[in-house]
Amino acid sequence: MATDALEELDFGTLSMLDVLGTKIELFTAGDGPSLLFLHGIDGIEGSAALLRELSRDFTVHAPSHPGFGLSDLPKPLNRVDDLGYFYLDLIDVLGLDRPVVVGTSFGGWVAAEIATKASERISRLILAAPFGLRTADRREQHVADIFMLSRQELNIRLNRQEPPLSALPEDRLRRAMRNDEALSLYGWTPYMHNPKLADRLHRIACPTLIAWGEDDAIIGPAYRAAYAAALPGADVAVIEAAGHRLHADRPEALSTRITAFAGRQQDRIQA
Repeated sequence: MATDALEELDFGTLSMLDVLGTKIELFTAGDGPSLLFLHGIDGIEGSAALLRELSRDFTVHAPSHPGFGLSDLPKPLNRVDDLGYFYLDLIDVLGLDRPVVVGTSFGGWVAAEIATKASERISRLILAAPFGLRTADRREQHVADIFMLSRQELNIRLNRQEPPLSALPEDRLRRAMRNDEALSLYGWTPYMHNPKLADRLHRIACPTLIAWGEDDAIIGPAYRAAYAAALPGADVAVIEAAGHRLHADRPEALSTRITAFAGRQQDRIQA
């Protein structure tokens, strides 16, 4: 069954997938090795530019997280730790054999949780501006509190241009409100992190790339250093002229990093 049309995603197919009784909105596009894409705070629609680039080299499977978009939100799913197990079930339902897993922002946190549970199920892991670790040290804040910012200030920090909520059609307004509500459910307290994640990251054995936007106005240097220390074997890439939403600011540059890291060099890169 098709979902409502999202014009940003007109290069692929939107459908509903049943994952053990939970109906999940799923975008699929492209051809090639399987890639599971886990979106950030702006939903799959906010990642359209990167998904278009990735679909040139991969078969992209991009679900809306439970509670986001048109996806169901079962009561037992209320922590990102829960989502880690949920996505292992989704991988089984889709029949994916060691896919590349890419997560951006909030989705990077989700991807890290999956990998701590079963990194042998993943061929390559890419975390782009991931949340998930402690966001503050005593009174020093290393990650901006996105829930305390006005929508205008948040959009400035995210380099995001969007019409006022009052100008959105009803279906878009519903998506925006569901996305915000679900993000608050998963990330309100403790704020945008799992206190146990840092002690679990050593379990990630698959090749991992962490990508940051050079001009990220949400996540600070100390937090980035903490991720590097927790994953000392990971490659690190800094995308110039990109902020927290590097998937939207520099989709081609991020896609190039991902395809190279995954061993799928594009012809246009080699030329």
